[in-house]
Amino acid sequence: MLKQSPLNDEHLALGARMIDFGGWSLPVQYPTGIIEEHLNTRENAGLFDISHMGELKVSGGGAFDLLQYVSVNDVSLMGPGGAQYSTFCLENGTVVDDVFYYQYARDSFKVIVNAANKDKDLAWLNKNAARFKDVTIVDQSAQRARVSLQGPKAQDVLQSLVPVDLATVKRFQFTETELKEAVPAFVARTGYTGEDGFEISFPAGMAKAAWRSILGAGKPFHLLPAGLGARDTLRLEACYSLYGHEISESITPVEAGIEFIIKKAKQVDYIGKEALLNQLEHGTGRKIAGLKAIDKGIMRSGLEILDDAGAKRVGIITSGTFSPSLKESIALGLVDVDHNKIGAVVAVKVRDKHIRAKIVPRPFYAYHPRQ
Repeated sequence: MLKQSPLNDEHLALGARMIDFGGWSLPVQYPTGIIEEHLNTRENAGLFDISHMGELKVSGGGAFDLLQYVSVNDVSLMGPGGAQYSTFCLENGTVVDDVFYYQYARDSFKVIVNAANKDKDLAWLNKNAARFKDVTIVDQSAQRARVSLQGPKAQDVLQSLVPVDLATVKRFQFTETELKEAVPAFVARTGYTGEDGFEISFPAGMAKAAWRSILGAGKPFHLLPAGLGARDTLRLEACYSLYGHEISESITPVEAGIEFIIKKAKQVDYIGKEALLNQLEHGTGRKIAGLKAIDKGIMRSGLEILDDAGAKRVGIITSGTFSPSLKESIALGLVDVDHNKIGAVVAVKVRDKHIRAKIVPRPFYAYHPRQ
């Protein structure tokens, strides 16, 4: 039996095509289609159900120290009301999961984790909490529902539903407020599309009321519900990592090109510190690259990357798609550093032929802040 979001009936009523996504029944697209949902999120706003994501509460006198120990980022840089992207890593520097922290106080945090990794992450935190005093970890995933409202008109949509002035909630900040219909809501200015927007969490029993309120408020702003298909094409244009693709237990943050989360000045010990600092200093044998196809063909995850002569394997595609915004085939891939140069031409093995691709700067589509 697939797990169902509290919004499952809403998706079916809207004619969504549902798929199995990591053991969850979730909408991949609505009748509007992936391309329209993608482009509308870029131009107006899109509403995504992300209730499959794990939501954990970490509290107690040792909460801060625990998260510092398991995090490659520096939690001390966040502060109350702040959000931070980070990874849990193994001692060799590879990634257990990528996560978002939200800090209420030094002894109170919300942690959002990937759906497929939720149980693994919970076990990881509990295992490492044993070295600290006074830490309580509560899995709130089933009691909460989550949506992501993304796009240049996201603030306009949400502002009509909440009393707080959203202009005061900056990127990587959050607030607690209330939606119309008396729905208590956690609202964070974070997202996974390369656009301005908000991730919103509320009690699961109030999910349908919240979903309908947001869609209703969004009608004047051309808000559309959007599925996993558009969520993936949007994040790939923005070059955001997907667990199991750009990051995994065999790929480090340095190799994945997200080394900005590793803080050299962080004085406390954390899991993977020695390995990651060594990679920052000495480099790695492979690194993530952005690729655009020169020849006709779609680059997909798992395809081999060869040198320009098509003779030697030099990497692998981690994610690939046809970009609705750019109207061309784009991909991310792990490429040997000797061949990973901006402007370099490589070959990608697509079925029984090779297509040429050029290594280009990342991201393909840059974040556009509201102000």
